[in-house]
Amino acid sequence: MSDSLGNKRIAKNTAFLYVRLLFVLLVSIYTTRVVLRNLGIEDYGIYNVVAGFVLMFSFLNNSMSISIQRFYNYVKGEDGDLSQSDVYSAALLAQGIIAVATLLLLESVGWWYINHVMVMPSDRIFAANCVFQFSVFSLVLVVMQGPFSAAILSNERMDYYALVSVVDVVLRLVIVLSLPYLPFDRLISYGVLSFVVSVVGFLLYYLYCKRRFLDLCFVKERSSILLRRLLTFSGWNLLDMFSYTIKGQGLNVLINAFFGPTVNAARGVSNQIMSAIQGFSSNIVMAFRPQLVESYAKGELERTTVLMFSMSKISYVFLYMLSVPIVVELDMVLRLWLGDNIPEYTVPFTILVLANMVVSSLNTPLSQVMQAVGELKWYQIIRSLIITSILPLSWLALKMGMDPVSVFVVSLLMTVLNQPVSMVLLRRHYSYSYREYLKQIVLPCFCFSLLAPLLPMVVTRMMDASLLRLLLTCMVSALSSLLLIYVVVLNDSEKQMIGKLLLSRLRRAKD
Repeated sequence: MSDSLGNKRIAKNTAFLYVRLLFVLLVSIYTTRVVLRNLGIEDYGIYNVVAGFVLMFSFLNNSMSISIQRFYNYVKGEDGDLSQSDVYSAALLAQGIIAVATLLLLESVGWWYINHVMVMPSDRIFAANCVFQFSVFSLVLVVMQGPFSAAILSNERMDYYALVSVVDVVLRLVIVLSLPYLPFDRLISYGVLSFVVSVVGFLLYYLYCKRRFLDLCFVKERSSILLRRLLTFSGWNLLDMFSYTIKGQGLNVLINAFFGPTVNAARGVSNQIMSAIQGFSSNIVMAFRPQLVESYAKGELERTTVLMFSMSKISYVFLYMLSVPIVVELDMVLRLWLGDNIPEYTVPFTILVLANMVVSSLNTPLSQVMQAVGELKWYQIIRSLIITSILPLSWLALKMGMDPVSVFVVSLLMTVLNQPVSMVLLRRHYSYSYREYLKQIVLPCFCFSLLAPLLPMVVTRMMDASLLRLLLTCMVSALSSLLLIYVVVLNDSEKQMIGKLLLSRLRRAKD
């Protein structure tokens, strides 16, 4: 595939994913408001802790899912004797092992935590156990759909992936809206119906792959050979997934132990905002990842570096651009979104979570290149130690009497430290220029970060809080950020590429 065709495919897939994201974002924002109102702050906090605890064990699946997609793409780019059916066969065996291990862990450790450690009113223990069981079943389904969703992503069928996401979010909105009309406990009903949505998602992935990818069939003779390679590769990924799980869901458990479910509700709201915005970065990664791995497998190292640099800049500036108006107008955004049901600490939690997210976006492209290289051992060990240290440091801060905001400050500081360490570790196995990285990524992103909030802040200082001010702030932020991206962030070749793309579009429109 030529560079121009590859770039066009990246642009096309990114467009599909952004249409998906905008729809999912709008629906999810409304869904969170409704579920918070229908469940109440306490039950919403309980659900956030229980589902979060179950999600903490998904690091086993996340590690393998990344590995499966990497092997699908590597087999496509490498001129070898392995096929996608070999990867599919090994993936089915691996996911089956992970599903059983996850089920056993959760039904033992999880049951003990829910019934003996978690802080909640005694009359909600039964409901929490019901939600826990259905969350476990949902996670097992997500594990088993891994080989199918990875096949769709590796073959760059982003249109169908986007469609399934839209169906999922619409169904979740429907079940939230139906809660007041059900004659059962709302928290239990929400858990049951969420599991039903997971069943639908699994079937949509499974049936599509069976109909469209006819070469995906189980080959028992070769599956065991590749299974060992897949497990070895994912084993190092497991450290990375575990560390980020500890950072995310482990802190959720820690906050619950010190402050109870109402503060967990604040963290749940801030994470909803972060997840909505982070989807933009995830879309960029999903669009770039297949070609980045294939280009490395083909030995096209210069293109691999170009893709890494482009992914870094695009991820950072778009996340920052989306975060600016939200942070500047956060009080108004929360009032419009949640009404009077705004949990305490939501504002500082959200600001620090967004800052953490933006900094982390620079780390993802480095990890994608290291995934392509395959030399993961020390890269994952050292980074995992940095990220995992967030939990004991946060526990220490809380034991010293600090408020829950300190947890997010610790997380941000360690995320900042993780970036230069990851750069050095990558440089040991993949040759790239520190100077070029600083010149093309760090310096323009830093300048953009300083300049982008200025005009939106001027608008908020000149006008009283209102819906009109919010809309004007968003518009000014978007326009000024796009101008800064073109002037400050893009290099000359990227400007020329955009200019040519716009000219070609204009000519087509005239014709």
